[in-house]
Amino acid sequence: MTHLLSIDQSVTYCGYSIYEINNNNFELIKFGTLKLNTKLDYFERIISLECYLNELIEEYQIENSLIEDIQKHKGTSLITYKKLSSLLFFLQYYFYYQNIDCQIIHVNTWRSAYKKTFGLTQVNKEIVYQHLYKLLDKPTNFDNHMSDSIAMGISYCYKTLNLSNNDFNI
Repeated sequence: MTHLLSIDQSVTYCGYSIYEINNNNFELIKFGTLKLNTKLDYFERIISLECYLNELIEEYQIENSLIEDIQKHKGTSLITYKKLSSLLFFLQYYFYYQNIDCQIIHVNTWRSAYKKTFGLTQVNKEIVYQHLYKLLDKPTNFDNHMSDSIAMGISYCYKTLNLSNNDFNI
């Protein structure tokens, strides 16, 4: 049995989900959002993220990680892009030194896989959120950081690792 940590990174909130992988099956066992203190200097925020990650890794014995790749949109400022780049580097560095396998996945890759997995006609941030909100029986305080992280993990486990899941009928 192994555990996978999926992270939807952001400069203020990081959605995460944890999966237990056993034989040919995967199970979503925890999800949430890590709120980073925006009053802190950006590097201090990253260090506070390290503390959260240490707790999750110790509690769940994480062996594999999945991180959404960054992308530069038309409206993304250079400062934000630099912060996201440094956060991605930190996460890769962190997992490397924790001896945790780290995979980077592009948003179009996991969304396309998610769309095919569930037979959706189209997919975007809001559609993924609404689909998972219903699928997970309307969890309280559910947000799109969590839904992206969960969708990434499901897509990766099902399409890349060829695993099954009874809860999602896949």
